[in-house]
Amino acid sequence: MDFFQVIKFSLSFVIFVSYGWAGETIIVKHYQQQERYEFGLKVLDLALSKLGEPYQVIGPKTQEVNEGRGEIQVIEGQLDLEFMSATLDRESKMLSVKIPIYQGLLGLRLLLVKPELNEKIKHINSVNDLGQFVGGHGTHWGDLPVYAENNLKVVTAVKYDNLFEMLKRNRFDYFHRGINEIWAELDRYADDFVVADDVMLYYPQPVYFYIGKHRPELAKKLEQGLMAALADGSYQALFQEYYKDMLLRANLGARQLIILENSTVPPTSFPMHLEWWTP
Repeated sequence: MDFFQVIKFSLSFVIFVSYGWAGETIIVKHYQQQERYEFGLKVLDLALSKLGEPYQVIGPKTQEVNEGRGEIQVIEGQLDLEFMSATLDRESKMLSVKIPIYQGLLGLRLLLVKPELNEKIKHINSVNDLGQFVGGHGTHWGDLPVYAENNLKVVTAVKYDNLFEMLKRNRFDYFHRGINEIWAELDRYADDFVVADDVMLYYPQPVYFYIGKHRPELAKKLEQGLMAALADGSYQALFQEYYKDMLLRANLGARQLIILENSTVPPTSFPMHLEWWTP
């Protein structure tokens, strides 16, 4: 069974956006400005561009709130949309557009480690092997229960940036990052960390646009725009333009695949295009 068959066998979108009308203009407010959210913002822009209506996306210049606080603002109606990992809890509190923004790529994880630990980490061959080490994780991240479900030890922090400092201070052994996140982070911390050789993790982790229940029309319009972008090929073109080099750099064929269970992920309405992962 090859890599993609294994991934498919294992399978069983945060932009926070406020949607409003100013005349005929769609006004979209969000809080996600860190570099790791760049592709999601591009997908949002692509979807809106397919509607044939004027729109304006407004976000802060810097990341002003964390994921937990931002999600509360969406649920309470202060903001209208986020793109985050799909969970049953989010499904109950917000409206979802069940078209995976990253086509499942966020669930393909590489491990950021200190160079001196690489030799040990790269020989991991199973979940049990991974359980000998401690990972770092965001307190409010939707995939946190995955690690408990697989009996993996983690240390958490509320602030994203703090996790890199904690890894430097040996508070944990590895920081698992989506393949779409890790290379920009490695570039920022090249003097401190490496990407562990020869190993990768995978668990189903679609990322959806979640919209506050006070804005059902936004959910409908985003689904309409995303479906149009899928139909005309522009969604796939954006994905491949953005991620081709990252996937090549990851050298997936040379890595040991370790699959984690994820029972928190809700059913999806649209399949994830895993074939897009092939550069």
